Amino acid sequence: MTTTAEAPATPTGRARFRGFIRLARLRFLLYNVLPVGLGVAVAVHEGHPLHLGWYAVAQLFAWVVHVMTHYCNEYFDLDADRANVYHTPWTGGSRALVDGLVAPVVSLGTAFVLWTGTAVLIAVMPTAQARLIGVLTVALAWFYTAPPLRLNYRGLGELTVAAILNGLWPALAALLQAGTVPPLLLAVLAPTALLQAARMMVMNLGDRVSDASVGKRTLPVLLGYRAAIGIVTAAQVVAYLMLTAFAVLGWLPWLAWALMAATAPLSAWLVRRLRAGAMRDVRPELMTPVVFWASNHVSLVVCAAMAGVVLDAALAGTGGTATALLGAVLAGYAALFGHRLWLARRLAHHTRAAAGGHR
Repeated sequence: MTTTAEAPATPTGRARFRGFIRLARLRFLLYNVLPVGLGVAVAVHEGHPLHLGWYAVAQLFAWVVHVMTHYCNEYFDLDADRANVYHTPWTGGSRALVDGLVAPVVSLGTAFVLWTGTAVLIAVMPTAQARLIGVLTVALAWFYTAPPLRLNYRGLGELTVAAILNGLWPALAALLQAGTVPPLLLAVLAPTALLQAARMMVMNLGDRVSDASVGKRTLPVLLGYRAAIGIVTAAQVVAYLMLTAFAVLGWLPWLAWALMAATAPLSAWLVRRLRAGAMRDVRPELMTPVVFWASNHVSLVVCAAMAGVVLDAALAGTGGTATALLGAVLAGYAALFGHRLWLARRLAHHTRAAAGGHR
């Protein structure tokens, strides 16, 4: 007897709303608190007063740009996400468009609305330098996947993410506070940007097969698996050597160095897992812990940098009440990170239990 395939069920209004929120990928916005806070902390460390209004503008700008990028990426990455059958909670997109919960045009339309929001925020910035950085940030974020540049399809995506998250955002925050970008901030950002680019290579390693099938040429696709692992490994070593050299040269406070260097064991763990083949066979149960900790490794390094700068300012007596506020920001991040870690462990437990039940 021949049966007719059932048509996919039309999602309910509640399902569409939840899919729309899922497109925003809000879990990734927690990190934005750190680069913006770091830029402000360095400005305070260098003796500049804290301007809460501009701090708020810098933070809001980072959040709006980031969410805009997610909605934009979901639309222009749809073919790659559809081809990805081994995604993890951290790679392969939100799946809201792939699952048919939201029409693709809604995602693109929302990205344009958020783009307008970034333009408003740029317009209120006080200097031409700040507005220029704002425009450059939005342009790189939009063309990360959007045509005609499609940077993440041409081997430039990893560098683009590092330039924004560990370059332009903290630089803009410092510029809005101090009217300049202190050399100390550049010394902190250089090794963290290198680690961010390596982290994005790890994320793209998980998507390399589906990306290659649709012509998305990330660095792991262009270089191949073994070369990508080698570059990620070398980046870890170079970043921590760079960090130490900057401390020896007096460009970085030793307190900040000590806290940032304390993250090196996690870097070593990541290298061991990668070289042991955790990303080789694109198996989600093996990839998920690696991409989770690769992402949070960078977060912890930047968090350590911000904590070191704030503590150094407090000990030197240059921060005043600003150090207490920045300390509260760090405490809030730590609490939310702890909650994220708890959720990740609960998900891992459920995944293992489900795998055991299917044996």
